[in-house]
Amino acid sequence: MTVTPSPTPSPDSPAVLAATTADAIAAQLRTIASTLQSAVPGLLKFDARQVRRIVASAKFGSESLVPTINVVSSVPKAKDRDMFDVHAGQLALQYRDQVLPLAKQIGEFAADLEFTIDNMLAAAAVQALQTYRWAQHVVRQPDGAELQSYVDQMSSAVKKTMNHRKPAASAPAPTPTPAGAHGFLAPNIIPVKSNEPEDVADRFEQALRDVTE
Repeated sequence: MTVTPSPTPSPDSPAVLAATTADAIAAQLRTIASTLQSAVPGLLKFDARQVRRIVASAKFGSESLVPTINVVSSVPKAKDRDMFDVHAGQLALQYRDQVLPLAKQIGEFAADLEFTIDNMLAAAAVQALQTYRWAQHVVRQPDGAELQSYVDQMSSAVKKTMNHRKPAASAPAPTPTPAGAHGFLAPNIIPVKSNEPEDVADRFEQALRDVTE
């Protein structure tokens, strides 16, 4: 009997979309985070007030634990003093060798995830600022009154965002708009070209300058 293979779901199929929505991804990550937290007995909450003191002592662990484990395990007099917990020392070294690399990998994933989300927000923000710029033009037209509320909200949002930003370095005087660049979306500042490609952050900064001048 010949079995016909199931067709590969298309990227926009309901099954694929259901598995890749923000809700579905968040649910998976919550499960993973809960599993990670429960996998480590005695997991401590990061405390910025204590980290310098702990790191200052921990840096001695790589060189001091092995000889101390050896002497306490082999010399009765050292063992009888009961000053050093051999099991805790061995476990700390095992965590360093086996678990710490995984912690760094998880940290890299967290940084990648945050960067991915920021990139999504930046790309959408550029479009939002461009929409705001368009609405500023349309609201001045006879039939643009319905956009006034949006323009007011965006004006407040841009001002609030600017107030949370560090003062920018003084920028050169705007270059006059070149011939052929017509319309309300023509840029007010011609960015200086460099060897670096223009990225989302650059476009965001340009759009922000455009709408706040």
